[in-house]
Amino acid sequence: MPATGTDPDAALALWMQLHDSAFPAGRMVHSQGLEQWLADRPDADHDAVAAAVLAYLANSYAPLDATVCAASWRSAGDDTALTGLDALTASYKLFDNARTASESAGRQLASVSRQVGLADSRYLRAVTDSDTPGHCAVVEGSLQALLGIPMRVAVLGALRSTLASMLSAAIRLGRIGPLHSQRTQARSVALLVELAHQACARDVNEVWSVAPALEISGMRHETRSARLFTT
Repeated sequence: MPATGTDPDAALALWMQLHDSAFPAGRMVHSQGLEQWLADRPDADHDAVAAAVLAYLANSYAPLDATVCAASWRSAGDDTALTGLDALTASYKLFDNARTASESAGRQLASVSRQVGLADSRYLRAVTDSDTPGHCAVVEGSLQALLGIPMRVAVLGALRSTLASMLSAAIRLGRIGPLHSQRTQARSVALLVELAHQACARDVNEVWSVAPALEISGMRHETRSARLFTT
């Protein structure tokens, strides 16, 4: 394990801190296009919202970001490999909306992690110094490896945090309630575990992403004069 920490209990505690909704990683200011998607669908109920979010996880986040997260975990400490993963991720983030969400969340995660003393590395310093884009998936994977968090747990945490942040966006937009969010998360555990397993097994050269509805919504979101979320 390419880790600076080896105590599994300490790693678990740090994993819980890192993925706690109160950790200021910058995820909560992004809706991944969900804000505009909901604006275009005023009749979408909580089941429709859950289906859209889970489809995004299964068809976009897991085969791209979660797979890159696993690859960056394996590459922790190899700055050349990590910057290469940044470039690879950027080639799949084709729109400003997607790039902004990925890069700003990654830079925030790297900066906060260094400031509070979670971890430090040449790559994390390069991200905070803007010498590399620091896509969130790359930062998350390498950071969790440094903390001694097992790869499967690291990827599962990234998937779960993305699910929770998107459902939280729907709550703040007044389209679902907290119980609906918790029910969706509870019912999605088996799916998240399977997506994490697939992401860890997938070769980084086989990444892909298909989320046309949310991608189009994300592009339309950029032109909104009034919006709650950055993306």
